[in-house]
Amino acid sequence: MHKLIDKTFTRPAFTIVELLIVIVIIGILATITIISYNGIQSRAQIAKMNTDINLLSDAIQSASITSQQTLMQISGSGWTAGGCYVKADGTNLATLSRADSCWVQYLSTLNLISAASGINVSNMTDPWGRPYSIDENEGEAGGCGQDSIGVYSQPFISMAGYPGVAKPVPLSGFSGCAI
Repeated sequence: MHKLIDKTFTRPAFTIVELLIVIVIIGILATITIISYNGIQSRAQIAKMNTDINLLSDAIQSASITSQQTLMQISGSGWTAGGCYVKADGTNLATLSRADSCWVQYLSTLNLISAASGINVSNMTDPWGRPYSIDENEGEAGGCGQDSIGVYSQPFISMAGYPGVAKPVPLSGFSGCAI
């Protein structure tokens, strides 16, 4: 009878090798999940940025058509992004006070575009909480440049040769110069 009791209450145990295999598999699955999650965040940020730039572009073009003015005439500035470009290398534009000249000019331009277009783009920021770069070039000083909007590089690099803007998007529709 003693042997019968031992057999009914004895359970086979996992070996160290089996436990290590399970731990390694869990680690691999966790790593894959983390990598996939980071990719999702990056794709979501890029999607937001592209959507914002398209909306801002549409608002600028609508404002120009509605008001029969160039973006420079609407904003009263030849370079809205100028206040941001003069910041020191490595400046995190998202942490600047909204009273800083970079933000004041940017938010003022967005409000003017919103009012002229009827499309609300006020307070629009990139996925990292920074202003978008707006450069009003259309007809600037009688030249043939195009307006452009873009996102600042990570981390922000200051003015020298415009390395602070990643992928400026020229706005279409300017026909002030003969080709």
